[in-house]
Amino acid sequence: TLDLYLAIPHDRDGQVLLGDSAFDPPPTNYVTDQWGQRFAQYHYDDIAPPGIVRAAISVRARLFELRYFLFPERVGRRRDIPREIRKSYLVDAEKYRLDHPVIEAAVEEAVGEEENLYWIARNLYQYLLDHMHYELAGGWNVAPTVLERGSGSCSEYSFVYIALCRAAGLPARYVGSVAVRGDDASTDEVFHRWVEVYLPGYGWVPVDPSRGDKPTPAEQADAFGHIGNGCLVTTEGGGGSDFLEWTYNAAARWTAQGRCKTHEEHIGEWSPLEESTAGAPTSEAGDNVREGSEGRCK
Repeated sequence: TLDLYLAIPHDRDGQVLLGDSAFDPPPTNYVTDQWGQRFAQYHYDDIAPPGIVRAAISVRARLFELRYFLFPERVGRRRDIPREIRKSYLVDAEKYRLDHPVIEAAVEEAVGEEENLYWIARNLYQYLLDHMHYELAGGWNVAPTVLERGSGSCSEYSFVYIALCRAAGLPARYVGSVAVRGDDASTDEVFHRWVEVYLPGYGWVPVDPSRGDKPTPAEQADAFGHIGNGCLVTTEGGGGSDFLEWTYNAAARWTAQGRCKTHEEHIGEWSPLEESTAGAPTSEAGDNVREGSEGRCK
C-alpha cells in the first residue's frame, strides 16, 4: 500500500494563486492536519513490483517581495498575543526540546532581562547567527544538538530558532517552500524552509535564519522581516504534521509484504508565464508542488 500527500499552497502575504491548483491524477481524498494545512492524498493498494507511481500538483501564482518595517515601540506585549496562537505555537515538540539545558542557557544569554518582544526576537536571531554557520550535510537533528554542533541546514536553523523563540515565550512556526533556482526555468530538489514569529501589532513576520548567515550586519538584518519573491510557500506548520511529519511539500507512507526496496523523488519545476491579458506578469509551477515568480513588489 502507498499513501502520497502533496501540500496544497494557498493565498497568503507574498503570494496570490491564479485559479485553482491542478492535480495529475485527481487525488483520492483531501485531508487537513492539525495546523490547518490542506493536502491532496493519493492512496494505492497492491502495487506490484516494479511499480512506479507519480502524482503532481501544478500551480499558477503571482509572487511578491515582502519587507516589514518594524518599530519596536509598536510591538505589543505578551498579553496581546491571541490565546489560540499561544496555545498552538509555544508548545514543545520532538525537534525543539525547549527544556534542554543548551536551549535554556542560550535564551538566558541572548534575552537576559529584555521584555520587548521585537528585541527578544532580534537578540535570539543574532545569537543564532553568532553561534552557527550554514552547512547542508543531510539529516535533521534536534535543536540542542544542532546548536551545540554549530552548523546546520535551513531546516535545522529553523528548528533552533523556533526552539529559542518558544522557550523565550515568543510564538514561532515554520513555512516550507519550493524555490526558484533560475530566471527562465529551473528545477528544485532541495527546497527551502524559514521561520515566522508572531509579533502582536504586526502578526506573523518572516525570519530566515539560514539566509542571514552573511558576513555584514546589513546582510544579516536583511533576512529579518524580509522575504524575496523566489519561493512559493506550500506549507505552514508548528512541527510534526499529522501527514508530513517533519518534512514539507510532499511525503510518502508505504507498507510492504516481505522485503521491499523503494525510491522517492520530490521534484519542483518552475517556468514563468507569459504576460496575462491584463498585462500583469504571472508565473507557473508544476510537479510535486512548483512555483514561479516575477520581479514585482508589494
